[in-house]
Amino acid sequence: MASTTYENSGIKSASGPSSVSAESDDLVVAVIPQKKGNRAYRWLRWNFGSVYRRIFAVAFLTNIVILITLAAIYKTRHGYYLTYDACATATSSNLLVSLIVRNEHFVNTIFVLFGSLPKKAPLCIRRVIAKVYSYGGLHSGCNVSATLWYIAYLVLVTQEYIKTQMTPIQICVLAFSYAIMAFLVAILVCAHPRMRSRWHNSFENTHRFLGWSIIFLFWTVVLLLAKASATQQNISMGSAAIKIPSFWNLIFISLFVIYPWLNLRLREVETEVLSSHAAEFKFKHASVHYGQAVRLSDAPLKETHAFAVIPNTPTTSAPASTCSSSDLEKGAVEKKRAGPEGFSILMSNAGDWTQRMIRDPPKKIWIRGLPQFGVIRVAGLFNPVVIIATGSGIGPCLSLFVQSPDHPVRIIWSARSPETTYGQGVIDIVKRADPRALILDTKTYGRPDLVSLAYRMWAGEDGSPGGDAAPMKCEAAVIISNQKVTEKVVYGLEARGVPAYGAIFDS
Repeated sequence: MASTTYENSGIKSASGPSSVSAESDDLVVAVIPQKKGNRAYRWLRWNFGSVYRRIFAVAFLTNIVILITLAAIYKTRHGYYLTYDACATATSSNLLVSLIVRNEHFVNTIFVLFGSLPKKAPLCIRRVIAKVYSYGGLHSGCNVSATLWYIAYLVLVTQEYIKTQMTPIQICVLAFSYAIMAFLVAILVCAHPRMRSRWHNSFENTHRFLGWSIIFLFWTVVLLLAKASATQQNISMGSAAIKIPSFWNLIFISLFVIYPWLNLRLREVETEVLSSHAAEFKFKHASVHYGQAVRLSDAPLKETHAFAVIPNTPTTSAPASTCSSSDLEKGAVEKKRAGPEGFSILMSNAGDWTQRMIRDPPKKIWIRGLPQFGVIRVAGLFNPVVIIATGSGIGPCLSLFVQSPDHPVRIIWSARSPETTYGQGVIDIVKRADPRALILDTKTYGRPDLVSLAYRMWAGEDGSPGGDAAPMKCEAAVIISNQKVTEKVVYGLEARGVPAYGAIFDS
């Protein structure tokens, strides 16, 4: 077969020209295996039956079974177990679990626990454990379940109150309860995947402000019920409140909502504009780990944006120093060299907000919450692993290359004018991690078939990272890209037997 060389806009690296060799050309045109099974099977197995949806189903069906069981008992033993107090408790309990699952400490803990699995563990176990980032299924499953329990609460409390002449407190309880129901439905509608992707800012604002409103109204209802109970039993309102399980749940719910805002800080940032499409933002206030992300904002109450961090690796053989703005451009991030504290993020023009940040970089910016692990962290479970990135998706991957330079990887990076957009330093870091990395310029050659490229690289049919050793098969593939490309590549690889991992896009 004739050799085709991709010049990639003249990109160079320490190991020679950054090009796609003849073997890589074979990757592009070679035929890969057909997907397993028929279309219905694949949809049930890797689309509808994704790990995220399985976790959702477990949470949702568990609640449904309990609710139906209690409803059946209620039919035979009227009022036994299934009371509006019990339904309110189930509602607040599900809301509490959904908030715990989103807490930074919980997320980081499960990533550390599951990510610490030895690489000698059987691949069949590691490939399942690596789906840890699908924990969001529990969050959504509990939220939907909370809404169902709340509907049951609303039916029972309405039936109870309309039996007699309602007191002013009961009227207020019903009014606030129906308002909560309306807000819950509004949040669920806006959280639907299609609504969320199309109007993401509206989804964020609805989730935040209506969520806070629900908590406030829930507190109001619980305190009103405590007041009514105190009057009826001739006890203090406090004594009545502590007997209500939802009172305690609401305390923890409120703490989990407030906690991230206690970590809201205005941080100094140094910015290097790499091009009109990308910029590097550097922070010096904290150390981070590969695979983590921080939430940035210039208006925290309005919107926040998550960006993966590129940590500065602690030095062992050289004096500690931060990675200066010119270091990344020059590719001067050697193995085990960088300052002990600080990190950077790579931001590309992906919308109005990022465009404004790149065009008019701030000197200070808000960071909310703590750094939180994401999908790229699971790459450390596999040895070697194929890393696939498009555009600024290379940013999260750089964190792995910089902090774990000895971890064997194969890299596919597809971007528009990568050298012009992101700088020679980024390319050199990529080439240092994988001297035979495929850096594809989409401006010149169009969008590549990432599924075919990744499959052949995973199968070791293009040779080893060094080019001289025997072909090396990889254990898995991880992709960092936009939602459409991520879903296409993960599905295309999993349907061909390749363990593949990519973001869920559920927030």
